[in-house]
Amino acid sequence: MRLKTLILAGTSLLMAACAPFQPGPTDVPRMGVRTFFGPDHVCSLGVSPPIELDRAPANAARYRVRYTNVSVLIAPTFEYETPAATPGRIAEGSYAEYRAPCVGETSASQYRVEVLALDANGRSLAYGYAIAVARNPGTMTRGPASERPRMPRPPEETRR
Repeated sequence: MRLKTLILAGTSLLMAACAPFQPGPTDVPRMGVRTFFGPDHVCSLGVSPPIELDRAPANAARYRVRYTNVSVLIAPTFEYETPAATPGRIAEGSYAEYRAPCVGETSASQYRVEVLALDANGRSLAYGYAIAVARNPGTMTRGPASERPRMPRPPEETRR
């Protein structure tokens, strides 16, 4: 009986973990989100990465940022809030309590970075997400500068 219970519990966890990603609120406009993990944004250095937002609402008072490792089956989610000091941008190092990802020497992890723009009363104004890859800082600093992580370019429609 105990084995049957364990198998049932394991199957339930697996099914929950494999459920398709449900993006944030569907009743708010979408923002474009761009970010990256450079050598300063991983492991013990732990400086939160910069985030650029396309179509961010001008009246945003705060941004709620959530990081989820999507390379593993079950992973903790880390969530932070920061004032919207600069419209459309979350500066590098904006949250001191940032828990940086740390990956092995030869591996990489993909993180879903979700951003929710909130007004002064905490109501959702806009939502967006991006996928960013975290690598070991030693592997990021080798090789030519052109191969090092950097902020992605904005989509074509926002550069016009």
